[in-house]
Amino acid sequence: MSTAAAITDPTNPANAQTVLAALQRLSTAGTPCLHVPSDRGDDQQIPLPAEAVAHLTAILGHLAEGRSVMVVPLHEELTTQQAADLLGVSRPFVVKLLDTGVIPHRKAGSHRRVRAADVLAYKQRDDAERRTVADALTAEAEALGLGY
Repeated sequence: MSTAAAITDPTNPANAQTVLAALQRLSTAGTPCLHVPSDRGDDQQIPLPAEAVAHLTAILGHLAEGRSVMVVPLHEELTTQQAADLLGVSRPFVVKLLDTGVIPHRKAGSHRRVRAADVLAYKQRDDAERRTVADALTAEAEALGLGY
């Protein structure tokens, strides 16, 4: 069973109001606690670690802005379609990256499986390369007096 979770409709008005309320309470809380209700009446308050609060705040912030969120453990193996969704590209493009060795993968029968950590490492490399190219183009445009 996959431990990945996705909230696919953050724009649903019922979800939006709940998300905003949770974000506000989490942002202003001293030591946030998770309230676990019980039908026996012995509700529990569980303190949250600072790192979990930071992640929850980031997730709620994205949801409040209407963006979908996917939470995937780094060790999780993804299908090519899940990897494509994570990167925002087509599945055939991911298959090409896997077949050319740009992203490591393994075969499970005839299916390719790729670790989420490897997909995210590729994304970081690609983002850094794009920033470098954009910075170089901006510098060249400025040197040529093109008003950038």
